Amino acid sequence: MPIQRPAFHSLPLRPLAVAVATIAIASASGCTSRTQTFEGCSAERLWPAMVATARTPDYSDWKVMDNNVHTDDSSRTIDVFRTLRRTRVQPYSPTREEERNWKFQIELEGSPDAPVVRFSARQFAVPDHVWREADRYFAQVRGTLKGPAEPAAAGASAEPAR
Repeated sequence: MPIQRPAFHSLPLRPLAVAVATIAIASASGCTSRTQTFEGCSAERLWPAMVATARTPDYSDWKVMDNNVHTDDSSRTIDVFRTLRRTRVQPYSPTREEERNWKFQIELEGSPDAPVVRFSARQFAVPDHVWREADRYFAQVRGTLKGPAEPAAAGASAEPAR
């Protein structure tokens, strides 16, 4: 008895197309934002730290090529359009030039005593990459809120006493 193969031209594609479209829409919406609450910090103190962090990003593994920041003080939103580049060198692999373009919006929400910062990608992106970028931003905001480290007192010795 010969093996019968399905006639692919007769398979219904509509259910498959609907499933793929549903997955694409679900992954593009809601999965590319992250929020963090800054308890114990007033919104008036947090907003300038948010703006400063957006204007002066700090990356250890990327070089900032372009950083356009638009702020709206009345709605407390920041729109960022950023281009990053790096040269990736790994053992046993060819050197790769990489570029990443970001479009994201940062909003200050919540109550004045426990403000919430929402970080949202304004483009289709891998959720994990957006979450890492958001976590990097939140950490830099927290560092900005702490301020610069206290310098050692003048005349104090760095060596332990004997």
